[in-house]
Amino acid sequence: MSLLRKPLAALVVAGALVFSGPAPAGAKVATGCAKTYTVVPNDSWNRIASKVNVTMSLLLKVNKANTKSLLLIGDVICLPRSATSKTTSTALKLKAPEKRYTVKQSAAIIREIWPDKLEDRAVAIAKRESKLNAASYNGGCCLGLFQIHWLAHRSWLKDIGITSASQLLDARLNAKAGYAIYKRSNGWGAWN
Repeated sequence: MSLLRKPLAALVVAGALVFSGPAPAGAKVATGCAKTYTVVPNDSWNRIASKVNVTMSLLLKVNKANTKSLLLIGDVICLPRSATSKTTSTALKLKAPEKRYTVKQSAAIIREIWPDKLEDRAVAIAKRESKLNAASYNGGCCLGLFQIHWLAHRSWLKDIGITSASQLLDARLNAKAGYAIYKRSNGWGAWN
């Protein structure tokens, strides 16, 4: 990999990266790049490629890396000259949900929507993902009871009536989307 190890300071605040003095020991810094990108929490080669509108193979090529090359928060990697940003921020603009649900109500909605033989596991997963807080948002991508990744699923969520990220903050719609993901992936893979 063409990245050099050099200490860098990075503080992640609401999805933005701010540099400030010494920090992640061992962070890699790309040298001689026309454009660079600083790795943030939950990044992967594929996610970065998607964020900057290039193929993952091109991104790997310019970094002399492969899919097993480790990325750490604070690493600075090279971007191809053709890289562009899809958005200036990864944070979603959300409207507050119209209705707030209690933990008990959220569990009841999951039990109502999911088939009987799957409902206990579905409730356990939602408890792990969001503590059964229907309005849960991790600040980067994922929303609601089942922490559904809006950007990854929005293309087909419209088929079940979900046309905005804010709708995933509704317990009923999120449980419906979670079950749809379960069916699309033929199991619990999305949450394993």
